[in-house]
Amino acid sequence: MTELHPPIVHFAIALTMMGVIFEILGFISNRESLKHAGFWTFLFGVIAVWGAMLTGHVAEESVENFLTEDAKKILETHEELGNVLPFIFTIFGGLRLYLWFKENKKLYYLFLIAGLISIGLVGFQGKLGGTLVYEHLVKLDKIQKPVE
Repeated sequence: MTELHPPIVHFAIALTMMGVIFEILGFISNRESLKHAGFWTFLFGVIAVWGAMLTGHVAEESVENFLTEDAKKILETHEELGNVLPFIFTIFGGLRLYLWFKENKKLYYLFLIAGLISIGLVGFQGKLGGTLVYEHLVKLDKIQKPVE
């Protein structure tokens, strides 16, 4: 299950970001097809965010004893944000689902602004994960040796 974290994370990043981008493009161009694409892409992204959190907990257990102190601090921030993001995205997804059935321009504007903020959070979360992988060499597909 540990090896599933990276691909699920990449789906979560791509789907949530593209969902919001499709929504914004649909809003700007007034094309319902882009809004529909954004709706479905974002909702599948919400599911992927939950999968990323769940696989992240498993992945964390497999590496936490093998990290330097600096990497542990980054992992802690990564984990804390990862525990909050699914709830944030579920709220935004619920708002978007509500807007699917009941049109409300003010709430839609709120969704678009919240979507921009949320993809900023996803970008930051991805940066933390990338720092762990590329700077601290945390690998989830290989058995690691304890830090001495």
